[in-house]
Amino acid sequence: MKITFIQHSSFLLELNEYVLLFDYFDGDLPPLPKNELIVFSSHRHGDHYHRRIFNLPAKEFVLSDDIPKDQVPNSEGIHWIAPHQTITVGNLVISTLKSTDEGVAFIITIENRVIYFAGDLNNWFWEEEGEGYTAPMAQAYRKELERLPKHLDLAFVPVDPRLGKWAFLGATDLLARVSVDYLVPMHLWGEFALVSSLKDEVQENTVTILAPSANGEVWRIS
Repeated sequence: MKITFIQHSSFLLELNEYVLLFDYFDGDLPPLPKNELIVFSSHRHGDHYHRRIFNLPAKEFVLSDDIPKDQVPNSEGIHWIAPHQTITVGNLVISTLKSTDEGVAFIITIENRVIYFAGDLNNWFWEEEGEGYTAPMAQAYRKELERLPKHLDLAFVPVDPRLGKWAFLGATDLLARVSVDYLVPMHLWGEFALVSSLKDEVQENTVTILAPSANGEVWRIS
């Protein structure tokens, strides 16, 4: 599998049969292979979705149902999905979790792999909100994590620098509940140095952190 980091929370995955593009809103895409392209949008926020995706050579689009319907040019190849649903698109089985912000997180089973793309599902601990906000947020997040399979081959998880010392909560909560082979931090707002601290935070876990250091970075995993 080839993984290309476009920017922010946008990634391109090249598999044997398919190419999967997640939360593309802007930025330079690499040359697309001839494999069938499927575009995923986890929610309507401008740093995760833009209607320009409909200009891409994709036959299938998997869209969170919070995305405005009037921005979608036609219904051909469009798969609307809500939280806690499962659909099949080609050889992909796609399930969703309910975001703690907007939209959905995706769980995709393809080619004997399970891929998790969190979108904005995260333990968003904003210190200024106080404990009265924090406890329900943590409970809601962990309740969604209980719906995950026990093992993920690849997981894309927000690590947002705006959360300060709590930036890793979502990732560490995830790793405390399921085993993950490869974890890719996203939603970094360009603060790539933050990933080094994440590696220190999870060093006792067997997970491999794929740490972006610049837009356009590429990894190849088996």
